[in-house]
Amino acid sequence: MAYEKKKDNSAQKKLREELKNGELERLYVFYGEESYLKEFYRGEIEKQVVGDGGFGEFNIISIDSSDLTEDSLRDAIETLPFGAERKLIVIRDLELSSCSQSLKEALPDIFAGLPDYVCLILYYQAIEYKPDKRLNIYKSIDKYGMTVEFSRAGEEELIRWLARRFSAHGKKIGKEECRRIIFLCGSLMTNLITEVDKIAAYSKNEVITREDIDAVASRVLEANVFDLTDCIMKRDYTKAIYIFRDLMEDKNEPIAVLSALTRQVQRIYAAALARREGRGERYLMELYNFRSSYPAELLLNAAGHITVEGAAKALEICCNADMEVKSNIPDSERVVELAILKMTGVDKR
Repeated sequence: MAYEKKKDNSAQKKLREELKNGELERLYVFYGEESYLKEFYRGEIEKQVVGDGGFGEFNIISIDSSDLTEDSLRDAIETLPFGAERKLIVIRDLELSSCSQSLKEALPDIFAGLPDYVCLILYYQAIEYKPDKRLNIYKSIDKYGMTVEFSRAGEEELIRWLARRFSAHGKKIGKEECRRIIFLCGSLMTNLITEVDKIAAYSKNEVITREDIDAVASRVLEANVFDLTDCIMKRDYTKAIYIFRDLMEDKNEPIAVLSALTRQVQRIYAAALARREGRGERYLMELYNFRSSYPAELLLNAAGHITVEGAAKALEICCNADMEVKSNIPDSERVVELAILKMTGVDKR
């Protein structure tokens, strides 16, 4: 629902330019949580390196880190491409700082001596890439290759991307509806692809509506918890408990729901303070590193239903429930339900 400010994507921009100009590096590191973009650009490099000569299986080598040795890597590099000018080698999830000592010592020289016909990608998906700039391996990557982080896209980029995806289905969608999808389903393109397909298939209209989205979109936990807190702020205990029990049926752990609920109540408390001090969306966006104004708008609206003192009391109830759950009380679901009941009774406007 809420996500951090977009990181600098200058490396992605440079990669796009290299693909456009046909001037690829010999060494890349691909990492980051946006799997869709990571795989998309790996595929684009594959198409450019291998071409359409029909010899892809001979010129694409994928190596799992568990099978990698200095000899196997040198063999993969030294074998000339077949029926093409270049070959692509993809090494997946190689923990550079803890690989064998012989490989660790050999890699800087290997990276430095990669032939022109090789494009090597260190591809990180299952493990996190944590460069230690003090080590020669990482220094050699910086010197001879390019590191590209695929982080979550910013709101405006996602809106344009969503519009293109719906257009491919013959549908149109407005900016606010795109923001609604991002709020409900999260900002990872990998997940959003499925949501676009579902919504487009469900909608009977040319233009996607909010009703279409709400009918079939799969909500992330934070979006459900926002609805839960919205009901709490409006004293709608019955609907709040209905939402909570749905979350339990979906196999969410009570402590995870309580944690998300506490975080959301804390933000509503901050929004209530912001309203009292005459602060607006920009303040909340900076406070919580939101890349979109949408969650900030919703927080301010929610805070309009409760006093600052009431929000503080609701936060205290959440914190007390958290201590109870962590003290190994057997029925944690009931603890959270009771907390929800107590919060619906605090001072509202």
